[in-house]
Amino acid sequence: MSKPGVADAKIMVVEDNAMLLGLLQRALERAGYEVIPVLSGAEMMQRLQASKPDLIVLDIALPDSDGRDLLAAVKKDPKTFSVPVVVWSGRYADSDRAIVLDLGAEDYVEKGPPSGLVPKIERVLLRISERELEVARKTIEPKA
Repeated sequence: MSKPGVADAKIMVVEDNAMLLGLLQRALERAGYEVIPVLSGAEMMQRLQASKPDLIVLDIALPDSDGRDLLAAVKKDPKTFSVPVVVWSGRYADSDRAIVLDLGAEDYVEKGPPSGLVPKIERVLLRISERELEVARKTIEPKA
């Protein structure tokens, strides 16, 4: 089932817990999204060189990387800075939320059932689509 404005969205999910990754992947695929499952920070950075997703769901606590450093790297890279990132973490919600939002994340969601994350992802994708539509309208409107 396609969502208006977000049909065919490709979502990279970076989560080191294979069980959680599988649960989230199934929930997102049921919602109509293509999922790129990733188990580590190194794999994420490698895959970003080959393919640019429409959105990244990023765990903060990865065994090989700090998700905050990965987020900062994504936002500094001219090829990926525009990719929205939703941080999905079970760590210290209050301090991490402020840090990741300052680094450029679109949202911070505490880990819980994947069914609670899917609507947040949909809202972010719709918000991004609306921004892009507004920019497009401004560029094609005749100048007065």
